[in-house]
Amino acid sequence: MRRRTVRHPLLGPMMALVVLAGAARPARAQQPPAPQSPEAEPPADGAPPPAADPTGFHFHGYLRSGFGVDGSGKGQSPFQAPLAGAKYRLGNEVETYLETTFDYGLTTEGPDPAYFNTRITLAYVAPTSQSNDFATTFSLREAYATARHVWTAQPNATFWAGARFYDRQDVHIQDYYYRDPSGFGGGIDDIALGDRLKMAAAWIGGSEDELNPDGTVPKSDLFRLNKNTFDFKLYGMTARRARVSVAIDLSHFNGDIVKTSDPPIVLEDNFGMGATGIVELPFTNGRNKLAIQYGKGVASDFRSVLTPPVGRTFLPGEHVDLSALWQFRIVNDFLLEHRGPWQLQAVTVYQELDNGAAANNRVRWVSIGARPVRKLGRFFSLATEAGWDHTSQSGLPGGSLFKLSVAPQITPELKFLSRPSLRAFATWAHWSDDFRGRIATASYPDSVSGTSFGVQLESWW
Repeated sequence: MRRRTVRHPLLGPMMALVVLAGAARPARAQQPPAPQSPEAEPPADGAPPPAADPTGFHFHGYLRSGFGVDGSGKGQSPFQAPLAGAKYRLGNEVETYLETTFDYGLTTEGPDPAYFNTRITLAYVAPTSQSNDFATTFSLREAYATARHVWTAQPNATFWAGARFYDRQDVHIQDYYYRDPSGFGGGIDDIALGDRLKMAAAWIGGSEDELNPDGTVPKSDLFRLNKNTFDFKLYGMTARRARVSVAIDLSHFNGDIVKTSDPPIVLEDNFGMGATGIVELPFTNGRNKLAIQYGKGVASDFRSVLTPPVGRTFLPGEHVDLSALWQFRIVNDFLLEHRGPWQLQAVTVYQELDNGAAANNRVRWVSIGARPVRKLGRFFSLATEAGWDHTSQSGLPGGSLFKLSVAPQITPELKFLSRPSLRAFATWAHWSDDFRGRIATASYPDSVSGTSFGVQLESWW
């Protein structure tokens, strides 16, 4: 995967579209993204809310950008524990990420009209780092169309085809996508199986995207291979006051080779199965969301692409049996939009996996963190984020990372997901001696603690 400077022939017309978007009726920027089928709750990273008028042209997006330095005044480095699936993001993001979504919807003429919509999402990343070898990365993240009210027996069923963000589930304060089957494919959402129960089904193949789910650029030496996944989801179920959904993934990988080594690494074919159950309990001004996941084989990463197993390095010429892979995960995500002068999101993650290696194969990650926000005035508030990650790998030393950030901020409303948010931040982190030289290495190559300071904007609309 190469990082490249963008000089794309479509940039001129795209800028014209952005200008035209000013004539469209924008969604209120301070509102959190609204649900989109079949998602129980979409990610808070630019998934647009439905427009009052679904027809015509609409422009949506997500943006984070800022500038930070480490304790010595050099470029900021993020603090993330080795083997951890995510980091606590407040005062800990070093890239500019822009996601722009263009929608055009139309309603057919005549009686019993149908609705069609086309969506394109483009993304750009401009990292800031200690080195000067970064260039802007461009990615086409979505390009798909939907059709609704075309099936008489199922008027609310929605057909789709193309490349899309599909049923992504994330924790906002970590930007952690614990389920992300996004990719190329097609399917149907909102098939009614009764008064409340609904089903969605999709066939998805992994896309060769240059970006991670959170918008960061993956390391160039990590492979991403295509696999076929059949995704089935039941949702709309209730248990007392809780909403329940279950997703089943059947994934097949037809084998491939990784040519970055000589001789190449050979990955054998495999069939895997994964499941995700989510119980979401809403309450006044908030909700609690519990997810339990288990995956086996090539379905163990809960994604549409096959990525390197955590904590494993392949040797040149190695033949890899993927059947030994498995992963178990519990994620509890608590959100309080506002209660009096307070807002809060808190998360607990427990993850255990087998990376299939002959030794040092068992990897564990435990994460506990929270971001309370305290009202200071009509538009001013103070956000404080504390997060602790502990990771270990069998036969090898483990360790912990603690990160604390304080960020005064300005938002349109005093709600946790109110955006835009303009922040200044100060961050301090401390980690175990066994992680020396493995965290924020550009800034602190031989330390067990570090600091960073800066300003940041985060917005979606």
